[in-house]
Amino acid sequence: MKERKPVSVIERILVSCASQGKQYGACVAANIPAVERDICLKEFTALKNCMHNTPSTGLGGSAAVSHVYIQNPPLNCSLPESKGLYYDDGNKLLLSPTPDQVISWRTSPFNHLVAPTTDLISDGPILSIRFSLDAKLIAIQRSNVEIQFWLRETGETFSHRCKAESESILGFFWTDSPTCEMVIIKTSGLDFLAYNSTSKTVNVIETKKLSVTWYVYTHESRLLLLASGMQCKNFTGFQLSSAGIIRLPKFEMAMAKSESNSKPVLAAEDINLKVLPFYSYGRIYCLQVDRVAMLLHSYRFYRDAIVQQGSLPIYSSKIAISVVDNVLLVHQVDAKVVILYDIFADSRAPISAPLPLLLRGFPRSNSLSFRSVGKENENSETNSFTSNNESTIYGDDWTFLVPDLICDVANEILWKIQLDLEAISASSSEIPSVLEFLQRRKLEAYKAKQLCLAIARTVILERRPVSMVAKGIDVLVTSYSHSVKTGSYHKGLKTDKTNPPGVPNVSSSRPAADEHGKSIKHEVSNEQFNRSSTFSDSDSEGNGRLNRENLGGPESSGEVNSSSVQNRVSGPSNSLLNVNVEQLDSQLTSPAISPDEMYRFVFAPVDEEMVGDPSYLVAIIVEFLHSACLEKIKVHANLYVLVIQLLARNEQYAELGLFVINKIIEPSKEVAFQLLESGRQHFPTRKLGLDMLRQLSLHSDYLILLVQDGYYLEALRYMQKHKVTTVRPSLFLEAAYASNDTQHLAAVLRFFSDFLPGFRNTQDHNTYCHMLDEMNPSMATLC
Repeated sequence: MKERKPVSVIERILVSCASQGKQYGACVAANIPAVERDICLKEFTALKNCMHNTPSTGLGGSAAVSHVYIQNPPLNCSLPESKGLYYDDGNKLLLSPTPDQVISWRTSPFNHLVAPTTDLISDGPILSIRFSLDAKLIAIQRSNVEIQFWLRETGETFSHRCKAESESILGFFWTDSPTCEMVIIKTSGLDFLAYNSTSKTVNVIETKKLSVTWYVYTHESRLLLLASGMQCKNFTGFQLSSAGIIRLPKFEMAMAKSESNSKPVLAAEDINLKVLPFYSYGRIYCLQVDRVAMLLHSYRFYRDAIVQQGSLPIYSSKIAISVVDNVLLVHQVDAKVVILYDIFADSRAPISAPLPLLLRGFPRSNSLSFRSVGKENENSETNSFTSNNESTIYGDDWTFLVPDLICDVANEILWKIQLDLEAISASSSEIPSVLEFLQRRKLEAYKAKQLCLAIARTVILERRPVSMVAKGIDVLVTSYSHSVKTGSYHKGLKTDKTNPPGVPNVSSSRPAADEHGKSIKHEVSNEQFNRSSTFSDSDSEGNGRLNRENLGGPESSGEVNSSSVQNRVSGPSNSLLNVNVEQLDSQLTSPAISPDEMYRFVFAPVDEEMVGDPSYLVAIIVEFLHSACLEKIKVHANLYVLVIQLLARNEQYAELGLFVINKIIEPSKEVAFQLLESGRQHFPTRKLGLDMLRQLSLHSDYLILLVQDGYYLEALRYMQKHKVTTVRPSLFLEAAYASNDTQHLAAVLRFFSDFLPGFRNTQDHNTYCHMLDEMNPSMATLC
C-alpha cells in the first residue's frame, strides 16, 4: 500500500481553521490602513480558539495523526466503596459491586450518560459475578468451591457448592443452550446446570470429566476452550449453541521454543476468540500470541477440524487485541502504537503504518493546563486523568475489553475504541483500494458512504486517469450488486434481542467480550493485557453455531488497502456534495451506492462544477454503464439523459447517434424527450427521439409531437393503424385550421366522424364545422 505523507500540525490547523482565518484576514484587509489594536478582536478570538482546539498532540504527547481514537468523555464508573469492576459479556454490562449492592452499566450501545441499575446483594468476597441471560438471577462466585445466587425479584438467595473437596471452580457462565442454563468450569471438568424455578435451586444435569488448567469462553461465539497439559497447549472445545452442545476435535496450538526455555507455557491471556460474520453465517476464529516467535497465529473452527489460517508479526512483548467493524486492532503495548488489519481482506498486510491511539475531546489548551495544575486538582477526576496521560496510555491500569472497550481501572472509567475512517482513507493514495476498504465497513456505513461519494466525485473533478477511476467505479458497482443480492442494501437498523425487564436494554450492533466475570482490577494487577475476545455483527447473534454449513463458507475477497483524499474532501469545492449527501439515510447498514445515488451525488454535481470539454465525464459515465451492465444492474434514465446533454453540448451528434443505435443509451421516455430537446438544432437527433417513442409504443406522445411538427395527416394514419383513441381530436382540428387549408380541415373532420363513434355529437365537431362553413361554405355539406 502506498502511504501518504502525514499531515503536519500546521497543515491540520490551516485546513481546520480556514474559514476563521479567512474572516480574520478579510476584517484586517477591510480596515487598512486604519488598523488599530483589537479592531478585529472578535474574528481573532474565533481564530485563536479554533487553533487551540485543533488537536496537535494525543495521549502521551504524540502527534495527533491516528487511525484509532477514544472519545472524551468516557463512561464514569467510579464508586466510593467499589470492590472492583467486572465485565458481563452475556448481557454486555459493566458491573461494580459494593458491600451491599451491585451497580451495572450497559456498554452497548455505548453512552457515557447511561444511567446505572442497582441491585441489592449481601457482603462477602467476590471472585466473579454475572447476570442470567433472562435477567432473573445474579450469580456470584464467593470462593473456589461456592457460587451464590440472588433472585432479583424477591431477593431470595441460595448456593451451589462443589461436591468433591479436590475440585476447584475456575469460573462459570450462563448460556442460552436448550440443554442447560449454566456451565461451571472446574479443574476436574465441566458441570452443566439447569435452574428449577419451583424449588429455586440449580441442579447438575450432566458432568464431563476433563483435566482443565484454564479456559477461555466468549458469549458471542458460544465457544468454550479448555487448556490442559504441561505447556497448556492442548485444547478441548465445546460450543453451546441453540442446537445443543457440540464437542469439537482436540487440537494443539503451535509454540516456538526459546533457547532458555525449551517448553514455554501458554497462558490464558495469550488466547483471543473472535466471531466474524460472513453473509448470514458466522465465522469463529481464535488468535494465539506466540511471544517467543513474536507472531500472532490465527485458527478457524469447523465442526470436524480446526485449521490454522496464518500468522501476523507482532513487535511488542505485550499486545492487546480489539476488533472494530471487522478491522483487527493489534495494540503494540510496549511501542504504544496500533496496527490495523482488515479481517475480510485476502492480504495480510496492515491497512496503514502503525500510529498511536488518540484521545479526542480535550482541547489542546485545556489539556496543557490540566497537566500544569494536575497536582492542585487531584480531586478532579478529569484533571487527574489528563494530567497523568503520559503514563496512562497503554499502562498497567488499562484493561482491553474486546471488541472495542478499554477500562481504565485506576480512574474507574470506560473508553470506547473507534476508527477514524477519514484518517485511514487519507493514509493511502490507492483509490480503488480505499473504496474497497470503505465498502466493507458496516458499523459506520453512513460515514463510509459519504467518503466513497466524496472520493468518487473528487477524482473525477481532478480528471484522474480513466483507467484508475474505472477500477474505483468497478468496486462501487460490484459492492452494490453484492449488497442487493444478499439483501443488505437499505435493510435498516439491526437490533439484538431485547432482554427481559430488570436488565438494561443492551441492543446494539456491537459484540461483547467475555472476561470470565473476573475482577478487572484483579486481572490488571497480574498484568494480563490480552483478554478472551469475540467479534460479531448483530445479525450473527446466536448464529455462531459450529457446523460446516455456517462456518465453511467461502472466504471473502478483496485487498486491504485504503485511500482517501481527505484534504480535498474537506475542501470548499466539495460543499455542494456535503449538502446533498445529507439527504442520505443516516441509519444505513450498508455503504453500498446505488446507480441513482451515483447520479445524484456524483455525476450531477460534477457536471455542474466541471468546466471544459465534457468528453472526460462522458468517458467516466460510459465506464460506469459498462460495470453496471456486467453486474446486470438497472441504471436510472437520468444518467442517460445526462450523457445526451453532455454530447449535445459538445455537438457530438455522431457519437450520440452511435450511443443510441448501439444501446449504450437504453431507450426510455425520458431519453426520448431529451433527444427531442437536444435535436432542436439537429434533425437526425430529433428523429432518434421520435423513433424511440414509437419503439416504446408511446403512441400518444408520438402523435402529439407529429401534430406539433405539422405532420397531422401522417399522425392520423398512424392513429388509425395503431387504433389510438387517447389523443384529443381538437389537437388535430386546431392544426388543420391553423394551416388555413379547408380540404385538410374537412378531411380531419371526416376522419374523426368515421373513427370515433359519437364524435358528430361533440362540441368540437359543431365548432369546427361552423369554422369550415365560414371558410368555404361549399364544403360545409361534408359535415
